[in-house]
Amino acid sequence: MDVYHVGNLFPIEKYCTGQEQHVAIVTNSFFNVLMSLKHIKKREKELFMNGRLTVYLFEQKGIPFLVLDFGEGFSIDMSFDASMFDEEFRREWLASEGNVITLFLVEASTGKLEAMRLIAVGFADEFRKICSKHVGRTGIGHQVRLIQTAFSTREMMENARTCTRFGF
Repeated sequence: MDVYHVGNLFPIEKYCTGQEQHVAIVTNSFFNVLMSLKHIKKREKELFMNGRLTVYLFEQKGIPFLVLDFGEGFSIDMSFDASMFDEEFRREWLASEGNVITLFLVEASTGKLEAMRLIAVGFADEFRKICSKHVGRTGIGHQVRLIQTAFSTREMMENARTCTRFGF
């Protein structure tokens, strides 16, 4: 089990690449989100930790996208690919009732964990239902790139299936 401490290096080394990235870190019950950004501004950190947050579920071509909107133009989108799960893990993960996501904000240039935030989304069952159709599917990465070219993060928010709001 990994231990996370704000101010220390992010403990999962394979994600400390020095590059900006938004990654789903799958857990037994749901997943966490790593937001690795370069030159994090003080205001972005404040919004991440304490600001209003809307989490959207956007789906296109059977692929779920999670969109995090912290306000003031600070938002990200990321896809989720469950086709990589082995059969046993997939069965357990799809049967889970977890809906908790830990958000990690990491300074990409140093690998330092700047902030964490814990949220629980109201659309976990719907998210899993989309993922249940990934069995045996290939080419998801290619489709994700096409979808992210066709839809801006703002358009994903506007066309989302549902959302959960925090701090409103």
